[in-house]
Amino acid sequence: MRGFKKTLLQSAAFATIACLPSAAFAQIEEIVVTAQKREQSIQDVPISIVAVSGEEMLDRQISGTEDLVDSLPNVFVSKDTISNNIYVRGVGSGSNGGFEQAVATFIDGVYHGRSRYTQASLVDIERVEILRGPQTIYFGNNAIGGALSVTTRQPDLNEWDGFVQASYEFEGNEPVIEAGVGGPVVPGTLAVRVAGRYSHLDGFIKNLTTGNNNPNVEDRFVRFSALWQIAPSWSTTFKAEYGKQDSISPFAPQITNCPPEPPFTIGFACGVALANGQEDVFDYRRASIDGERGEIEASEFLLKIERDNLNGIGVVLQGSLSKNDFLLTAGNGLATPFFAFSAPEKLNQKTLELRLVSPADSKLKYIFGGYYLSSDLNINTNLAFPFATALLGGPLAALLPFAPLSGTIFLDQKEEAFSLFGSVTYPITERLSGTVGLRYTNSKKTAVQSATNSTANDNFGLSSTPLPDALQPLAQLLTGFTQHTTVGRVKDDDFLPSISLQYEANDNATFYAKFSEGFKAGGFDAVELTGIPDRLIFAPETVKAYEAGIKTILMNNTLRFNLSIFRSDYQDLQQAVSQFTATSAFITLTNVGGLKSQGFEAELDWQPSDRLKFGVDFALLDAAYKNYPNAGCNALQAFQAQQAGLVGCSQDLSGQSPPFAPDYSGNISAGYTHPVGDTLEISIDTVLSFSGAYDVIVDKDPATRQRAWQKLDARFGLGGIDDRWNIAFVGKNLTNERVIGSATDVVASAGSYTQQITRGRTLALQARFSF
Repeated sequence: MRGFKKTLLQSAAFATIACLPSAAFAQIEEIVVTAQKREQSIQDVPISIVAVSGEEMLDRQISGTEDLVDSLPNVFVSKDTISNNIYVRGVGSGSNGGFEQAVATFIDGVYHGRSRYTQASLVDIERVEILRGPQTIYFGNNAIGGALSVTTRQPDLNEWDGFVQASYEFEGNEPVIEAGVGGPVVPGTLAVRVAGRYSHLDGFIKNLTTGNNNPNVEDRFVRFSALWQIAPSWSTTFKAEYGKQDSISPFAPQITNCPPEPPFTIGFACGVALANGQEDVFDYRRASIDGERGEIEASEFLLKIERDNLNGIGVVLQGSLSKNDFLLTAGNGLATPFFAFSAPEKLNQKTLELRLVSPADSKLKYIFGGYYLSSDLNINTNLAFPFATALLGGPLAALLPFAPLSGTIFLDQKEEAFSLFGSVTYPITERLSGTVGLRYTNSKKTAVQSATNSTANDNFGLSSTPLPDALQPLAQLLTGFTQHTTVGRVKDDDFLPSISLQYEANDNATFYAKFSEGFKAGGFDAVELTGIPDRLIFAPETVKAYEAGIKTILMNNTLRFNLSIFRSDYQDLQQAVSQFTATSAFITLTNVGGLKSQGFEAELDWQPSDRLKFGVDFALLDAAYKNYPNAGCNALQAFQAQQAGLVGCSQDLSGQSPPFAPDYSGNISAGYTHPVGDTLEISIDTVLSFSGAYDVIVDKDPATRQRAWQKLDARFGLGGIDDRWNIAFVGKNLTNERVIGSATDVVASAGSYTQQITRGRTLALQARFSF
């Protein structure tokens, strides 16, 4: 509550903007979205939804999903090891290669289930829609927690347009240039568009071992698209894009709580850190061995054939081919080789979708479609623990010639999924309408998963040599890896109904109520170590979701106020849980009995004049496990169990909140523009975002709990009154809040932790020219 009061006090600064002189009468701009697979006003969609335009993304220096959602209530994205943490309303999947994300991302309708798949593709964007709550009817079975729907800029058949924006961020020494240009090759018939982006972040964390800044990230991305108007109602779109990211220490954890607080004693890893003189303050300094790196290479091809629904039934046929290669090598925040890992991953995906849409003038609004997905995923997880060499004496001496030891885990997964879906909206009365939706989904996955003990040929185990079979049981005693090869098969299907009612009290106020069911297919634990077949597979996850709300336009179309209340009940929630042996750490998958997520979200946009705008987004959240009696222990609980001579340790988290689920979150924004003479104008835009405290990991270790935070962003611009050019200063997180992105216990050092800090204050100068 103290953090919330601080937020309210800080928001008083926005009153100064509100006191500035007003100008001509203005109206709230209509926002068009495609959350239900057809263009609609955001006020007509019975979903809690936030839309961000491409121009706003450029203004705010938004380049990835972390930047995009940083100020949005009930939405959290942060980097973790092999995947990002993506949570909406306290619902997410955690970090394990076997997971598709519970919050799915779609770019021009193409499913991106791997979180690093979209790392650099938010370029030349028309808008991004953030849909909170289950979205399985229109977006499929893996949007059980929510969806991010990205629409890129399309070629214009009638005129050429484009832009180029260059910026430099001083704290991270990051130059960025983004550009897009397109127009008619044959006016009215054929148009093309080309867009690209280049950036090179020097880093915002000082690595005291190497002397370099981390993370050092170089991004390149290019997209080509073409639009051909085949006939008056028929068109075809082709898109090809390619992105490449090379980085040094992209995931940059640092050791904290070293030495640990009593009753812990200094462990092996912490002792090494202290011997090296490492500091343990959670800040923008770290120590790590050389060689940490990351690579992301992605390409995608899309072909869409479309008939508009202006004079009959609309038809959309869309196919895509996608490829994504990912690699991460990382240490655990120590200046010498101790414990590290690597995670190469390859994905090939094909999708095909057909939709039929009711004619635009039809009284009965409907959409019917079918969807097919085929994917091939290969994950290679390697854990290297050179520190264990010091333990290879006595009975373990036979392993000494094969040191340093490592563990290698492979998962080769193939999936075929198809679904049929449809919705019908019927006007019951002049102002009351009802929508019924249904989706049938079927998923088949097969996998070959194996693990073996190995000799690490490098500090990260990226190259390794399996140990002789005779030594595998002996190595297992130390590493926890059981040599095995397991074949698994998963087949899941379900019918997902949805029903909603919408009542237009008048032309400017709509009430809605909605019920839907969601489903997320089961799968395979990418880092299963035991070889026990039943532990390889995790079961499907389901949800029953309820939402009601009101969407209004008030005060002569100058104020938009939307409010939603929601309750979602999840069963068999798929959860990633960190597990530790004496020498290694890994993340296993399990199904939690249940989770409830309930609360409300409010959005207010007020534009009293064409110069002044004001906004508030606010959410209250009550998310808690309903049945989770056998959760993994935190460090103190495990220590106490060990002291008591107990074998194994668990805790009951029933009634406790999941990660990334603060009681409150939101933002307050204000903007003002003022003409200077006849040709120039200045602009001031500010956003104060805030969040209550929340846990970062499932075991709710208080040492890794993120405290409440407030971040202030500001933009000061000067440009032409015709919007052809502008120059601006952009500051983000001006309060320089230190926010935990991810955390885990340190291997062989109970009471100490590795934590990853998110980006702090940024100060950038940008210039944009449009035509």
